[in-house]
Amino acid sequence: MPWFYEFANSARAPLITGPVPSTDETTMTRMVLSLVVLSTYICCLPAARDNKGTEFILTFPENVERDRHNPKLFIACPHHSGATVTVTTPSNGASTTVHVDYGQVKQVEVNRTAVELRGSVKSDKAVHVTSDVEIVVYGVFAEKKSTDAFLALPTDVLGTEYFTPCATVTEDKPAELGVVGVHDGTTVTIVPSQAVTFDGQNYSTTQPFSVGLDRFQTLQIQATEDLTGSKITADQPVAVLSGNMFACCLPIGQEQRGTGDHIVEMIPPVDTWGKEFVTVPLATRTIGDLFRVVSAKDNTLVAVTNESTRTLNAGEFWEFVVPSNEYRHVTSSEPVLLVQYCIANWIDSGDPLMMVIPPVAQFEAVYTFSTVDLIHNKTETTHHVNLIIRSSNKAGLLLDGQRLPSDTVWHDVPGTDYAAAQLDISAGTHTARHLSPNVNIGLFSYGFTNTESYGYPGGLRLARIAASCSTTTPVPADRVDNDCDGRVDEELLNGIDDDGDGLIDEDVANSNCAGNRDQYRTCLQNRCRNLVP
Repeated sequence: MPWFYEFANSARAPLITGPVPSTDETTMTRMVLSLVVLSTYICCLPAARDNKGTEFILTFPENVERDRHNPKLFIACPHHSGATVTVTTPSNGASTTVHVDYGQVKQVEVNRTAVELRGSVKSDKAVHVTSDVEIVVYGVFAEKKSTDAFLALPTDVLGTEYFTPCATVTEDKPAELGVVGVHDGTTVTIVPSQAVTFDGQNYSTTQPFSVGLDRFQTLQIQATEDLTGSKITADQPVAVLSGNMFACCLPIGQEQRGTGDHIVEMIPPVDTWGKEFVTVPLATRTIGDLFRVVSAKDNTLVAVTNESTRTLNAGEFWEFVVPSNEYRHVTSSEPVLLVQYCIANWIDSGDPLMMVIPPVAQFEAVYTFSTVDLIHNKTETTHHVNLIIRSSNKAGLLLDGQRLPSDTVWHDVPGTDYAAAQLDISAGTHTARHLSPNVNIGLFSYGFTNTESYGYPGGLRLARIAASCSTTTPVPADRVDNDCDGRVDEELLNGIDDDGDGLIDEDVANSNCAGNRDQYRTCLQNRCRNLVP
């Protein structure tokens, strides 16, 4: 018998007085009490592990200087009450407080000198964002003909081990990685995948070196060779970003020339990496997309649809190109990081971008996401989303509260039960969710104009699915892998084996009742009936 039934039964006797209730009344009383206990327990849980948060500490790796544009934060609020958000740049003491309404994207410009990392040195270039409710934050560095953006990760999901994705270096524009201190007295150790110079000291390939960081202190490491696979560890959680100052993102072996762009992403820690992914082509492209798989452990076996299997050791990566009409399934024996790049060319509109692809186990159930304003040729900018969902669940998918257009083209992903689609969207804030709370969606937001682009995951869970796991008590929407199967919140609290693994209510998603206020009484009664053991 689940713990909440036992709890409700033990609490029931002292609370029921007067005539003995009928069987139906007793059942209803037990179920209501269990819901009350369950709701009380949920209220005491820590914040869910995902990209939404109340505190963010980040920075901006170096971009090329053309028109000296300032970086910006794009802030969206998924709460109807709105959010009061404060943005501080500790290096110059500047602070701005704004109110962000539900459905609005608030842009906050930050001083470039105060927040942009420069060279291979230690510095104080952090950005601190706090809010009274959970928000979604994007870092946007839109320079003329050199733009990219990243999805920020809150401090409560940061980790102590990272491997970085970058790209092949273009001309004299370096690959780069940045680290931000979250706690005072943090020791950060870097194992570079290429020879680097930091603070005037030379370090050879894979030679470890350590740097001390206090809260809001930053460092950047740049190299004239690709820094993909560099390892970063710390004795306390840190934030990590990586990419290139300016890159063409052409496959290895090709001359890195032509149209290029700044690329950057905020990197999820290794303990949130996964073993299964789905790839979707970027809309409007015709020459294919570049992907890299980065390994964190030795002897990691990686399989990709239509490719020969590869074995990677820690810090190694596999780069492959997927044609623009193909959808691929990627699996691995150990957790890996998958990154998608837009390839530079003069045929397809849009410059390079880099985008982290979350594993299917970290797909979200609900998204609030925003497009990015590009600088060059604003009137020609196009915005897109890629969607991934199990084929059987397509009908219940909602974008901005509406079912998808009837002419939406879905593509089955070979070797899986997933389907994927590309949609054009308008500029601004959008939401996506499924009618069922235990159905998760992959969503990637990106956009192009003819000399700029941006791209990032629309959101993701950051459950520690790659960490050591012990079974825990199931609590709805706790974003914890309660049954240690590498997935989170895959069941409804209904006494049914929703995910077909032979276990019932072992890893529970949230109830729908709170989202059906007009029918709350009926919903609650149905929920209680479904809870009968």
